[in-house]
Amino acid sequence: MTAPEKKQAFVLLELMNHMLLIAREAKRRGFHVIALNHGPLQDQGPFAVPDGVVDEVVPVASWSDAEHVGKLVEAVRTAHDVVGTYAAFEPTLRFEAELRAGAGLPTSGPDAVDRALDKAHVRRELYAGGLSTLRSVSLTEALAWESWEFERPAVLKPANGTGSALCFMVGSMEELRAAADQASAGAVVNPMMKDYILAHGEFVLEERAEGELLSVESLVDRGEVHVVGLTGRYVSALDPVVEQGLVFPYPHPRRAEIEAVTKEFHAALGIVHGPTHLEVMVPDEGPVELIDFNVRTAGLAMVVCMGNAFGIDYARPLTDLACGTAPDLSFLGNPLRASADLLLLPPPEATEMREIVFPEGTEYGRHMKAIGQPLSGRADQLDVVGMVIVTADTVAELHDAALAVRRNTLFDGRPLGDNPNNQLLFPRFHHSATLA
Repeated sequence: MTAPEKKQAFVLLELMNHMLLIAREAKRRGFHVIALNHGPLQDQGPFAVPDGVVDEVVPVASWSDAEHVGKLVEAVRTAHDVVGTYAAFEPTLRFEAELRAGAGLPTSGPDAVDRALDKAHVRRELYAGGLSTLRSVSLTEALAWESWEFERPAVLKPANGTGSALCFMVGSMEELRAAADQASAGAVVNPMMKDYILAHGEFVLEERAEGELLSVESLVDRGEVHVVGLTGRYVSALDPVVEQGLVFPYPHPRRAEIEAVTKEFHAALGIVHGPTHLEVMVPDEGPVELIDFNVRTAGLAMVVCMGNAFGIDYARPLTDLACGTAPDLSFLGNPLRASADLLLLPPPEATEMREIVFPEGTEYGRHMKAIGQPLSGRADQLDVVGMVIVTADTVAELHDAALAVRRNTLFDGRPLGDNPNNQLLFPRFHHSATLA
């Protein structure tokens, strides 16, 4: 008696947010869609998972339990013909690489992924290879200093971090010790993020780079790095650490240099397949510094923004890569529009959110706080109450539209207007640039 033919399965690890678009594309291709999830599938907002998209949910008790997750991954692999995988959350990325390796799909490999996720290793590797001028030490080493040993301020961050959580700017031993105390308290709201950060323990202190922070989005196909474009940032005028929007494309005058060094970063770290999202610091002149190497696509709803910019369904090339199929990249280099995903803070006097209404002409509006949830009264990254996408035909029009959407969004029945929490610092070249 012959064994039944295995189903062709597409596996998503911790399906949430934009990953719904990948799940839909996999389903459209006729695959059996499996979600390995710790959290429930989203049932509200534009990324709510409709019935019929996911065929099977495999519960994951904790992504920090490597032995348990490894057994789940192996069970999925042996029970199915795994033809594609997709992950976009740091705690899942090594397991995805293991699944891909076992299924014979293109991958950088679990060890390379682990090394790329270790910020201490990345900085040492780039510094030794002449691709970084920034020095770094472990927090344990730094706390043993008798006095501040760097020649400039530094950033304290988890060696394995996610979502910019527990990152601190410090410039003296007093500030370092205070930041270390906050880091040890592990004040991270998202329990999965907290588990991931604390499971790896160590923090790294690295010299702070100067310049403009932007991102490089790439699709890497079996060793060939295809740069999709640059992403610029709107940040809070009150605190430039707080992101208030991502804009794509971002036409930067040093783009050619940025793209060239991006490919060197990939080669140095051995990342040869899949989407990547690199955060880099770009000064007016001098070396472009890697700040963070993400072995995944950009977060928020940037998959939608990139698709809007090129006039395509960006889930398709992502799904191609996930299946080990060479994607159609004929769209590269020809953005037709500009698109931004905006993050909105409440006004300073707000104590809870009763309603948020996004203006007409926007899409993918998301509530980031539950109705009636108490607000902190602060204005940091964790206090964002809503996100929404706006798109325009030109970069200049997008800039104007983004500001109008921010002012005209209704919070508890009143426009956000020009309240202090809604004041921005702009991407340096965005509002006056062209798409090309």
